[in-house]
Amino acid sequence: MPVYWSMMIATAIIGILCYGISSKKVIVEGKETTRVRIGFVVVLVAYIVFFIGFRDKVLDTGAYISSFKSMPTDFTGLFLYLETLDSGKAFYFLSAVFKMFISDNYYAWLFFLAIVSCGCLFRTIYKYSIDFPLSAYLFIATTTFTWLLNGTRQFLVVCILFGFVEWIIEGKKIRYILLALALTTIHSSAIFMAVIVLFIEVNQTFTKKTIFFIGLTVVGTYYSEQVFEFLGETSESLNYADTMAIDGGSNIFRLIVASVPIIIVLLNYRNVKKIAPPSINVAINMSLIGICFYFAATFTNGVLVGRMPIYFTVYNLYLLPWVIRNCFTKNSRKIVWVLCVVSYLVYFYYQMCIAWDGLMYVSKFLKLEFL
Repeated sequence: MPVYWSMMIATAIIGILCYGISSKKVIVEGKETTRVRIGFVVVLVAYIVFFIGFRDKVLDTGAYISSFKSMPTDFTGLFLYLETLDSGKAFYFLSAVFKMFISDNYYAWLFFLAIVSCGCLFRTIYKYSIDFPLSAYLFIATTTFTWLLNGTRQFLVVCILFGFVEWIIEGKKIRYILLALALTTIHSSAIFMAVIVLFIEVNQTFTKKTIFFIGLTVVGTYYSEQVFEFLGETSESLNYADTMAIDGGSNIFRLIVASVPIIIVLLNYRNVKKIAPPSINVAINMSLIGICFYFAATFTNGVLVGRMPIYFTVYNLYLLPWVIRNCFTKNSRKIVWVLCVVSYLVYFYYQMCIAWDGLMYVSKFLKLEFL
């Protein structure tokens, strides 16, 4: 736990520095706005990646390390190895190539995965968040960062797709769909995003297509026994069984936390409809779909569905700061901002210390062992 609390403290310190130093002017979605100095972003990402890269025994990290160590060191052995796999072939191919040509040290491989994931994630947050310090804080406080420790392969796909959300915003959905299809070779869950993106609207929220998707989710929840029996069989072919058995789906607290931005949007819908830029419309629709998956996973045995919301809840990282800035008066938004910080700090403590009973961290290189 001390490592994770240090991430929280580092994020807070960097956030305070960001607020205290003048921002730079940039053009985003055709409008002039301000963003924090990029140096602060680099320092924060470097701090997080440092501990993520040097980890040993944290959740399913051992499985990734064992897999990397057993990777063949020649192409003949590699192709024979790939023939034994049902999914994720591109991920393991890249793992072997990295081992052959860059480094056979598994720390280097973990660093590479963390850099790519965080790079894509923070690229989008930096571009579209009107309050980067708060977005960075939410990344830690909502425990989204723990996906870098568990479910690394899936989160890599999540971050890459999130990093290219501008294709959706700019109306280039075909590119996004092709990217999602390509990423199925890393993690099969990406196939769902190739379909779901068709329900996402850029210029408006709560459209007929989105409502239709919500209806499908509700129906699926009602007939959960039959639907999840089918999904359970599917999950075996998607290699979900190993990671999802640990996750166990969702819980009511995650559902509530994920719903906060959408609840505020609904209470201010007319105003939001008038002023929301395309990036926020996309985030609202994505967040709404994520809530549907959380709802299905929370009130059923939908373990497979419980692994899907992360594709959508990452959009809350830049949606919530925008909602706080635009859905409250100048005086009340300060109070709401403070309540947001305090509430998510409480959630962080609950999730990390109570629900997970203190998340372990072990690093042989750093000589750290927190069990």
